[in-house]
Amino acid sequence: MKDVLKASAILAGVGVLSYSVRARLVEERSIGSKLAEDIIRFVNFDLEDVDEKMLADNFRENQKEHKIPEGILRSEIGISQQADMKVYRLQPRQKQGDRRVLYLHGGGYIHQPSLFHWMFLDGMVEDTGLEFIVPIYPKTPEFTYDDAYDAVDRLYRELLDEDPEVPVLMGDSAGGGLALGFTQWLASMQLPKPYGLILISPWLDVTMTHPEMKKYAALDPMLKPANLKVIGRIWAGDADPTYYKVSPIYGSIDGLPKIHLFVGEHEVCLPDARKFAGMLEAAGAPYRYYEYPKMNHVFPQYPIREGARARRQMQEILKDWGQVAHNV
Repeated sequence: MKDVLKASAILAGVGVLSYSVRARLVEERSIGSKLAEDIIRFVNFDLEDVDEKMLADNFRENQKEHKIPEGILRSEIGISQQADMKVYRLQPRQKQGDRRVLYLHGGGYIHQPSLFHWMFLDGMVEDTGLEFIVPIYPKTPEFTYDDAYDAVDRLYRELLDEDPEVPVLMGDSAGGGLALGFTQWLASMQLPKPYGLILISPWLDVTMTHPEMKKYAALDPMLKPANLKVIGRIWAGDADPTYYKVSPIYGSIDGLPKIHLFVGEHEVCLPDARKFAGMLEAAGAPYRYYEYPKMNHVFPQYPIREGARARRQMQEILKDWGQVAHNV
């Protein structure tokens, strides 16, 4: 997963090509998206396995204070220390609603936010006019899910003490799994739940045992199920990997707020996303499911035509939810 970051500079150029030829499609997808997939596959041809060296490297990296690269964001950036975490607050230049968004970033529970996370979040803040709150939550191998839940819970309670209006909860990849599991826990404890959930390519089952996993592993240029299994076991600590706080697909869907789930066809998270959508449908739970043909993991963060379309859909969802709070 970390090797994907080597493609950041190249992928930035994909955006130029993607939008300059956005009227053209290849196999029912934009040229930019095909190029992005090829680049990711190229830089990941020797994707490192999760071993002691990789874990030690990530441990040392996560000991460093995370900082947003200077000069890349338009939003106003506030930084605080809450619940023993560094917490970023991204404020729009023109506020359009009072609803806040608590965003849990992805990175396989082991990596800090990438440049793409911050560029994506900056665009969402400016286009929705809403505040985004982004905690740098505890990561493995030093910490487990239990530490992250404790920190996010304390932050969530502090946010409600500041303003009783519940936030929207949003997350991608591992952060999407954490967002869902945390909401399931809130529901089980009869605590105030988020207004709604937006999940992007959520990692729903760390066991990676869906019978179609092998098929989608061959299509996914970014993620290796074998690596994810190892990280998932470490993240679980002493808990069973099927415990819902680790793998929320095994949790209850009773009482959940409306969920908007975005996923691509070319990613290992797809089989479990489809399964979870089917569970929501069978239970009559409020949800909307957005499956994009031939798209890769967390594609809404990419500078490609399909990513832009998904971002517009999310922005409309957030604007609607933000105005609900603004008009109360």
